[in-house]
Amino acid sequence: MNERDPKRYYTILGVNIDATAEEIKSAYRRRAKELHPDRNRAHDASAQFRLLNEAYEALSDPDSRAAYDTMVLETADAATAGAPQPPPEPIVCSCCGKVTAQPRYAIFFSVKSFVLTTVRSPVQGIFCSACAEKKAYRASAVTWLLGWWGFPWGPIYSVHAIMTNMLGGKRPPEVNARLAAFQSWCFATRGKMDMARAVAMDAADLARRAPSNTAGAELRNSIDKLLQAIGGSTNRLKNSWRLLARPFYVQAAAVVLVAVGVWQAYEQTPESQPPRGPKPYLAAAPAAGPVSSPAPAPKRPTYIRPATAPNGMPWPVVAAYLPGYPRLNVGGNSRVTIDNGQNDSDVFVKLVSLDGASAYPVRQFYIPAGRRFTLEDVREGSYDIRYKDLNSGALSRSEQFSLTETRTSQGIRYSSLTLTLYKVRNGNMQMFSLADDEF
Repeated sequence: MNERDPKRYYTILGVNIDATAEEIKSAYRRRAKELHPDRNRAHDASAQFRLLNEAYEALSDPDSRAAYDTMVLETADAATAGAPQPPPEPIVCSCCGKVTAQPRYAIFFSVKSFVLTTVRSPVQGIFCSACAEKKAYRASAVTWLLGWWGFPWGPIYSVHAIMTNMLGGKRPPEVNARLAAFQSWCFATRGKMDMARAVAMDAADLARRAPSNTAGAELRNSIDKLLQAIGGSTNRLKNSWRLLARPFYVQAAAVVLVAVGVWQAYEQTPESQPPRGPKPYLAAAPAAGPVSSPAPAPKRPTYIRPATAPNGMPWPVVAAYLPGYPRLNVGGNSRVTIDNGQNDSDVFVKLVSLDGASAYPVRQFYIPAGRRFTLEDVREGSYDIRYKDLNSGALSRSEQFSLTETRTSQGIRYSSLTLTLYKVRNGNMQMFSLADDEF
């Protein structure tokens, strides 16, 4: 088939029959400026402008372009007409130019995005299965690389394009039934009757998927006549366009690899990993000998509020030290007040010393919701506060602070701090999330 421009639409636009959607749009805009009656004073400018719009309307939509590209195909009616006709030229692939027994009109999609702009472009034509595979790969590769970056349509169009390409593209059944019927006729006129009948049976299968309207019924009737005229064997061709073939698996593998990569990245990325404390942490006071950092704690299970303190003792009734835990760094003059006055959850709190090679707790206490607790006689040094919200299990840590004692002629000047476990305007202490292994 040498003629695919029966109404000269491609000629009117000034593009080749294999022009891309972008080339057709660009040519239309250029020609519209030249032929618009407001600019062009030629006596036939209005008529040419109407033809230009008619051509663009037919070629800008993928489905109407597919119908136009195959408009000149003849079926069994022409084959069985009484008047002698020259043998028709068989359909060739629009990419490689080779004759194929199973030509298909396929439409693939590529998507390009940039911020607020997303362009979805059809890539269409009559292909052999090998060239269609390459077109699908290329369209999907462009979409994978450039399709996601526009909002909001980039991701939506990209998913649609990738899935469509993976499933073999959009292949209009009525158009492809006409293609197969024409190809069958071409083989029959050259004496290849077995091949002609096999291709005609493909055409009949495609026609059964065409719309159940007048045109679809006429198409099916024409193909039935073609099958009767050809006769011959009932051998079928291997379907080179079947869904579960190499193009599907290759593109599906790409989808799976991307999904696995995203999942692994999500799993391996810490969930808002809090900043680490200034020193390695020990859950108890250091013993003699070298100290090593503890192994990372396993992922925290679903949280259930503990009925007792970690040492098995009951929680106090009021704000108080937890029984069973030693009180260290005593003998000083400084005072630290922990204010839980505006929280609706009880908290388990630790005063942590930062003076040694490792951080470790020196006071452990409980504060009910809406209360405060004051630590007396704390020795000077560097500390932070770490606490657990007993309702949610959330862990938090204050920034580092220092307690000082200075001897003066009037006596000892010491630190007296108040830390709030909630945000206050112009507050004196910042709080951070805390990892399990640092509490």
